[in-house]
Amino acid sequence: MRDRKTALVNLSLIGLFLVWANAFTFVRIATRSLTPANLAILRFALVWPFLFLFPGLYRLGKLEPHDWPRLLLVSLLMVAGYHLALNAAETRVTASVAALTAGFAPILTGLLSALILRERLPGGRVVGLVVSLAGLVVLVLGINGHVELTSLIGVVLAFLAPLCWSLSTVLSKPLVTKYRGLDVTVWGLFLGTLFLLPWLRPTSLVSQVVTMPFIAWASVAYLAYLSILLAYPVWFRALETKKASETGMFFYLNPLIGTASGVVFLHESLTPLMMLGAAGILAGLVIANPLADR
Repeated sequence: MRDRKTALVNLSLIGLFLVWANAFTFVRIATRSLTPANLAILRFALVWPFLFLFPGLYRLGKLEPHDWPRLLLVSLLMVAGYHLALNAAETRVTASVAALTAGFAPILTGLLSALILRERLPGGRVVGLVVSLAGLVVLVLGINGHVELTSLIGVVLAFLAPLCWSLSTVLSKPLVTKYRGLDVTVWGLFLGTLFLLPWLRPTSLVSQVVTMPFIAWASVAYLAYLSILLAYPVWFRALETKKASETGMFFYLNPLIGTASGVVFLHESLTPLMMLGAAGILAGLVIANPLADR
C-alpha cells in the first residue's frame, strides 16, 4: 500500500512539473503585454476568489500563534518573491535560460534542508552545486558572447526565483506536517496575494489588461488556473509524504522540458556556448541527484 501511495505521489509530481516546465514559455508570452508586477497581480487576482471555496481557508484562525511568522514568510517567498523575480527575469532573458536557471531549485532545496531541517546532506550535492554554478557562468557568457549587464541581471533574477521557492519549500515542511498540506497551500496563496498589493498600480494594470491579445489572456489563464490553482495543492500534498529534498529533485524536469518548450514554441535559439553551459548545469544536477545516493 505504501509503495502504491509513493508511486501515485511520484506520478502526480511528474504531471505537475510538465505543467510548471511549460509555464516559463507562457510567462515569456504574457510579459510581452504585462509588466512583471502586473502579470503576478493578475494571475493571483484570478485565483484569489476561488480560495474562498476551500474549507481550509476558514481554519486559518486555528493556526498556533508561533506558526504565524513562518506562514507569513512562506507566503511572501512563494508568491511575491518567486513570481516577481521570475517575471522580471523573463523580460531580460529567454524562457529557455530561465528554465535552465530554475534547475538549481533541487540543489538549493537540498542545501537549505540540511541547514534548516537537519536533513542529510550528501557530498555530491555540494559538488553538483559547484559544477552547476560553473555551467551557469558559461551560460551567461554564451547569451551575447560576453557578460552583458541586462542578461546578467536577468540570470541573477532567474536564480533568485528558485532560491525563494526552495526556501519556502523548506520552511513550509514543519507546517505541512503539523497542518494539512492543502490548508497551508490555501493560506499561503491567500496571504501571499496580499503581499503583491504594494506593487499594484491600478491605472497601469487596467490599461494593459484592456489591450491584451487573446494569446496573452490564454497564457495568464494557464499560469493562474493550471500552474497555481491546480498545481500548488499537488505540491504541498507531496510535501506531506516526502522529504523536502526528495520533492525538490523533481525540479530536474524543469530545465529539460522548459528549455525544449522555449525552443519549440518560441523559436528560441541556443548558441554553442549556451549549450555548453546548459550541459554543465545539467551535469551538476545529475551529480547532486539524491537518487544516486540510494
